[in-house]
Amino acid sequence: MHFNGNRKYLHLIPLVILAFLAEAMYYASKKIDAAQLQEKYIQIIESVDMIAAAVEANPDRIWYDHEANIRDSIEYLDGLYQIYGAAYKLIDGKLEIITTRVYETSIFEPLEYPELMEEIFANDSGRHAIGYTPRNQTFRTLYIYYRWMPLYSPHGDRYLVIGGVSEHSIQNRISLLETGWLWIAVIVTAAITIWPVILLIRLGHIYESRNGPDKYRAERR
Repeated sequence: MHFNGNRKYLHLIPLVILAFLAEAMYYASKKIDAAQLQEKYIQIIESVDMIAAAVEANPDRIWYDHEANIRDSIEYLDGLYQIYGAAYKLIDGKLEIITTRVYETSIFEPLEYPELMEEIFANDSGRHAIGYTPRNQTFRTLYIYYRWMPLYSPHGDRYLVIGGVSEHSIQNRISLLETGWLWIAVIVTAAITIWPVILLIRLGHIYESRNGPDKYRAERR
């Protein structure tokens, strides 16, 4: 086969297609992780809203019953795998934590972030994202949902509940065993494609170095 001009590079088209396929697979895996994280975040938001609904459903209930309900619920939430949960109460104008933290989720103190606290005191509820690196752990972005409760009480008598998740909160990730065969197929296909291309290009160079079939026949004579 004679390789003229750029025609020999047509054999690289399968490699380009494989490169696009690998990129598409990587992008898809990232989108799946993002969707799982968003679903986990929604679950935390719904959990905090459910606690608020239970607290606000009975305005005549004694305050320490509300506090016990909030404490038990948030400590359960905080005990879930890599989930952040904490409840605070304003005491003499300062936020004091009323829940026992489970530091398996990594040490995080929202009171140390002035921008977050400014936002919290300006709104009844909201969402916020903070990037930080816990001690002896890797960097992560913590997606926070905060809410004051109950809203029928004066601001000084409310409780602040905060829940948060990060990419480390995802437990049911798609494993390498489930997707590895796709990557193996791409690698094997790439190897099978590359080797003939290399041979064809080498043969093309040999062919051109002999100036075509006329020189080859002359050498045989």
